[in-house]
Amino acid sequence: MHKSATAEVLLTDAQHLGGDRYAVAARWHRDRFIEGGGLVDRDDLVDSDALVDSDALAVPLDGRTLDPVLLAETARQAAIHLSHRFHDIPLGHPFVLGEISVELDETLPALTDAVLETHCRRAAEHPRRACLELDATVRAAGREAGRARVRWEAMEPRRYALLRTRGATASGPAEPGADGAVALSPALLGLRQDRDVLLAADAGRSGRWWLRLDPGHPVLFDHPSDHIPGMALVEAFRQAAGLTAVARGAVAPDRVRDVSALTVEFTSFGEPDLPVAITVEPAGTAGAGGTAEPGGTAGPRGMGAPRGMGAPEDVAEPVRATEPREPGKPTEPGKPGEPCGGPAALLLTATQGDRTLAQARIRCGTTGRARRRTGIAC
Repeated sequence: MHKSATAEVLLTDAQHLGGDRYAVAARWHRDRFIEGGGLVDRDDLVDSDALVDSDALAVPLDGRTLDPVLLAETARQAAIHLSHRFHDIPLGHPFVLGEISVELDETLPALTDAVLETHCRRAAEHPRRACLELDATVRAAGREAGRARVRWEAMEPRRYALLRTRGATASGPAEPGADGAVALSPALLGLRQDRDVLLAADAGRSGRWWLRLDPGHPVLFDHPSDHIPGMALVEAFRQAAGLTAVARGAVAPDRVRDVSALTVEFTSFGEPDLPVAITVEPAGTAGAGGTAEPGGTAGPRGMGAPRGMGAPEDVAEPVRATEPREPGKPTEPGKPGEPCGGPAALLLTATQGDRTLAQARIRCGTTGRARRRTGIAC
């Protein structure tokens, strides 16, 4: 799973069911992706009468539900594990993340076990490259709760080193504004610790934040990295989307971390020593961030199709499946007709200098059946 700490490993087993079908078992030791990273005693949490977060988020622990970004991390770990165990990818090969997405039909119970009913295959259009994709249906507490998708490429170390050398020199000049960024209170984002806040507000422009990372963070930097981790951008996108949804009155402040669907497509490595801007606008509207066509060429105008995190745009090719879906296979969040690509979704972009690092489409608010009951969505 490319994790150093045992507490950060979310998988317990995997079985090959035949063809490209696998069952992956997961156990969630905690209910959030980054807050309080590390092993949590499940019995202590379930039996506790304590409250979580700040006074603005006084939610009893027995009412907590699973963080969808933790589900995304679970799917990412499943992709890595299946690659090594069943697809003959040698240990030590770097993985380049191209896309990760989750979509929930209903809230997932926290601190529980789950099974990802998975299709994992090599992309047909890249027979000489280890480009893979995973589509999973998530089952927890005896019911189907949603879907997850991951696209990635496993690289031979020498090729990876070459791409990193080229990418590190292609960022362009840094954008102004990062130096005057304003720190955000953890309570504003439904968090308790300052290290978990990944955004600082741009003092001169609304709808733009600057990425702030603690290199000692036990979850985001569980092991050394020569680039900004992809899951750090996923969490930063979620935080920016939540702030926007609250500011627009689409969700209540105590639901700032709720996400029902997200899709993040990565296009380039992020260098850890250069500022990264996160901007937001309603999905499907024109502007500085351009448009995103779900399932097709994604990103600002002039940006090519997703090429995988860290792959320079003049080298790598899109990694997408072309074969038709089999009946019963999970659909992809963000595809036409799916909630993540609808008009209520938010479009966010991460840039470093003149380069786009990643783009996200996120639907905030209560998930699935609960959303249909309450009408809360952004």
